[in-house]
Amino acid sequence: MKSIKSIIYILGFIILFTGCELDYENNPNEVNSPPSSGLLNDATKKMMDDFYDEWFQGRFTLVTVQYWTQTAYADEDRYVYRESQRETWEDFYANLEDLRQVIQLNTDEETRVENSQYGSNANQIAVARILMSWTFNVMADTWGDIPYYSYGAEDPDFQALQMAGAETEILAPVYATQDKIYADILNELDEAEAMIEEDGDGVVADVIYGGDMAKWKKFANSLRLRVALKLRGANASLADAHIADAIARGVFTSVDDNANFVYESADVNAGPFYRAFNVSNRTDFAISHPFCQLLLGNNLFDHDLNDITDNPFFGVRDPRIEMYANPNRDGDYVGMPVNENSTQAQLFVWQSFPGDKIINTPDFTQSLMEFAEVSFILSELNGWDQTHYENGVRASMAKWGIAPAQVEAYISALPPANEETVLTQKYIALYMDAHTAWQEYRRTGFPKTLITPGTEFSVIPEPGTKLDYTFTSLVEGLTDLPFRLQYPDFERTLNGDNRSQAVSRLNNGDALDSKLWWDVD
Repeated sequence: MKSIKSIIYILGFIILFTGCELDYENNPNEVNSPPSSGLLNDATKKMMDDFYDEWFQGRFTLVTVQYWTQTAYADEDRYVYRESQRETWEDFYANLEDLRQVIQLNTDEETRVENSQYGSNANQIAVARILMSWTFNVMADTWGDIPYYSYGAEDPDFQALQMAGAETEILAPVYATQDKIYADILNELDEAEAMIEEDGDGVVADVIYGGDMAKWKKFANSLRLRVALKLRGANASLADAHIADAIARGVFTSVDDNANFVYESADVNAGPFYRAFNVSNRTDFAISHPFCQLLLGNNLFDHDLNDITDNPFFGVRDPRIEMYANPNRDGDYVGMPVNENSTQAQLFVWQSFPGDKIINTPDFTQSLMEFAEVSFILSELNGWDQTHYENGVRASMAKWGIAPAQVEAYISALPPANEETVLTQKYIALYMDAHTAWQEYRRTGFPKTLITPGTEFSVIPEPGTKLDYTFTSLVEGLTDLPFRLQYPDFERTLNGDNRSQAVSRLNNGDALDSKLWWDVD
């Protein structure tokens, strides 16, 4: 088998290594004919690590949507992201190539029979298509136009993952447009759900549902619901057709349907933030001031103690704060403010770190999608329905282990369902799935409890101490959260012409404030 680095889309790896006398076709440390089960297992684990690690989620989306703030660094909190975060692009394509090989091994007449021992060929292909759709949705949400691969469509613009060994080798693939990408993602999820054989052999390497193909069908439909909802402002007819069909065919109906990946207890395969805090000894993250105040039921205030936010749950303390965060040294919950620089950040000593379930539990459960999110989507689609709204809150609290009596007391104190309450509860429930929360903020503008660039605010970390801040973006002209991430720099050299064409289609070029196709507000 080719090494992962030699088979990914990124043509740079192919080009850069041509000058090295390395035999990537016959690596003595790797098996020559990888089973589809090994590829699927490997791709799933690496996909989770790459997406939810301390770099792509921790220092990018978690701080961007102000769930967390960094205690030792401040640049990313103010939107100057490291090149290494943009280069996660190459890791995503590496995982996508593994998934493409799973499909190929279960399609090719020479290998499909042998690999059917790991689950029916149709089920393995369907799972790979669903995971590819999940990944490509993340990537398109992050960058916009990207090189794209489709199993079910033969669009000439879908050129990713066509490398050595393919019928047509393409080392510089075009960037497909977002409208084509999202439409095909919806189609892939539709077709993948339809091809699942519930009475066939489940997928052996399935570390998400343990081979339960009925739940994969629900996941495909629920993910289609997430993607279609996002597109309603840009293509309502396409979105509404998929929304209606996905619901009719069956979406998540309980927390038992959540698409979960459970890390292992051993340090080497433990959850990413357990490893960050307990293995690497990095205490770089704290709960953010805006998120902490939202959970405590407080408003944010300026230097004169005037309210600058209107917490829709003012006066209602959210019991999830005890799971989301740890008390600080004084036994209180105090969020970390966005600081002017890294030196200033290190002088703040009152912060609450993330909760034990996140940073001190090696076998952390990371969700790709949850019933809570589906419930909030259904509430929105049904005119801010109260029952679905309450279902979403209950589902989120059940996931985090909140006692039933606390759940009911909290729900009874909430204001009724409306646009702001539903979407703000959705934001609270999406904690630890910060990329989806970022997508939702760009789609809806909620929650209204975040601090935007140029805002003056103050923090009272303990009685008698008031600290005044101004949130100043390091990116000139940026007055809101970023709308996208810039392309990795290596694409300028390795796929420059196609990158340039993609950049020309963005309203402000390769910048953080260039809106994506579906971001119409």
